[in-house]
Amino acid sequence: MRIWTYIWLFVALLASSPLAADDVMQRAQTRGALIAAAAPAPDQLPAAARNPDGTYSGFDVDVATAIAQRLQMPVRFVSPAWDKVLAGNWGGQWDFAVASITPTAEREKALVFPAVYRFDAASLVVRKGDTAIERPQDASGKTIGVREGTTFEDYLRRNLVIYGNPNAVTYLIQDPKIRTFADRDQVVKALVDRKVDAIVTSLALAENDIAKGQPIRIVQGFLFFEPVAVAVDRGDPAFAKAIADAVRSLRADGTLTQLSEKWFGIDVAGIVP
Repeated sequence: MRIWTYIWLFVALLASSPLAADDVMQRAQTRGALIAAAAPAPDQLPAAARNPDGTYSGFDVDVATAIAQRLQMPVRFVSPAWDKVLAGNWGGQWDFAVASITPTAEREKALVFPAVYRFDAASLVVRKGDTAIERPQDASGKTIGVREGTTFEDYLRRNLVIYGNPNAVTYLIQDPKIRTFADRDQVVKALVDRKVDAIVTSLALAENDIAKGQPIRIVQGFLFFEPVAVAVDRGDPAFAKAIADAVRSLRADGTLTQLSEKWFGIDVAGIVP
């Protein structure tokens, strides 16, 4: 399924959103800026990071900034907890989220996903020097760590459905012993400390871990590709459409590709699984 099919699938969801109870743009104009939720963890580069001086950087941050520019508004960033972002009913605390969120049918009960802005590769990661696991299949029966409540956990439990493409998953790991952790730092630490045999995480984040000196290795072969979308709260379909139009224009003029190559070294906005 090509990327444009994904995009139109998500735009089609807007028609089923509740009627506007709040005008997000009017609220932002009164405030003087849009507020974007990003970087739920302190450092998830190249996706996003909250810097020591309180500023934000990363691909997601640049995309959110570009979206706000297309809407002719400045943007401010906040870092709410991951579960609060996914829960919806934001109450105007932030207006949209560019926080590496994978759309799912369950998450769609609380949020609207107007536009896909990149694709993420899921990878199996082991300790550096570990030669027992050379392919994903070699992790069958092993203890594997994962952040709880993620699509990575869904994959290990064999109940992952890629939104808009339900036949996109091939399960390569048989009968894993799954250990879940509250945040990603704990997942990586458990691997380094030999509390698990492997972890499942984002390829980009694993590459960032290695760049920072973590003694880990990415196993060859991707587990799956998943779409990553902008999220907005339910209740304002006009704002959701404005977000979709903004992302469409960023893709059409090459901005998403430029930002992808800047932060990831490849065009993650245009990957076709």
